[in-house]
Amino acid sequence: MARPGAMREPVAPIHPPLDLRTFKRVVYEALREQIVWLEMPPGERLVESELAARMGVSKTPIREALALLESDGLVDAVPYRGAIVRWLTVAEMEEQAFLVDALEVPAFPMVVEHISNAELEGIGVLIEQLKKARRAQDYKLFGQLTLEMHTRLFSPIGMPRLRRLISTVVGPVGLRYDRVLVYAFNDAWDLYLQLTIGRFEAIRDRDPEAAADVVGRLRGSLTALSESRIHDPRVAPYFRHD
Repeated sequence: MARPGAMREPVAPIHPPLDLRTFKRVVYEALREQIVWLEMPPGERLVESELAARMGVSKTPIREALALLESDGLVDAVPYRGAIVRWLTVAEMEEQAFLVDALEVPAFPMVVEHISNAELEGIGVLIEQLKKARRAQDYKLFGQLTLEMHTRLFSPIGMPRLRRLISTVVGPVGLRYDRVLVYAFNDAWDLYLQLTIGRFEAIRDRDPEAAADVVGRLRGSLTALSESRIHDPRVAPYFRHD
């Protein structure tokens, strides 16, 4: 993992020039990717002029992208200092786990009622891809597949706002915590995969109570592991300890 605040070599501007209509989105997605996977570590200042030069755009799409990143919970706007990559905190880590389960577990009965066998087969394919990504220790692919699996799992119930909320919570903020606390440790990563498989198998068996039980038991174990590692040298540099 990169040391927060460490200097990096200047990056050449992106070429060819971007379509004006896509500036904000491309800049936003590029910065989000770097923040989520800690290529831009917590505490790093995001200077508009430097980012504009590096990405070959004006300050306007940079400013707009930073506003989107702030709404995602990835960036903090600091008066008179500009924006910085948001630090991880214990309180947010605990809130993250609570929100994911609070949104998903009550929806399990609806998922079981509405999801088709064909949709379950498609998610089963994703599960096999997750296993391969774990064996390859490809955490970026694992994270992307996890997001896709959540989307497919909850789409059949026909609640677009719930789906958006789940995507927001499981998405960028959640992936940062997974990057630090799950993918860096084999036991945590294996436990997370076990939770994912167990939840899917229970839903495939049309048993929402079993799915909720799997999540309740294994999420608690994951949370305990995470809390025990807050001061681990592989974790502590990314957390703000106030």
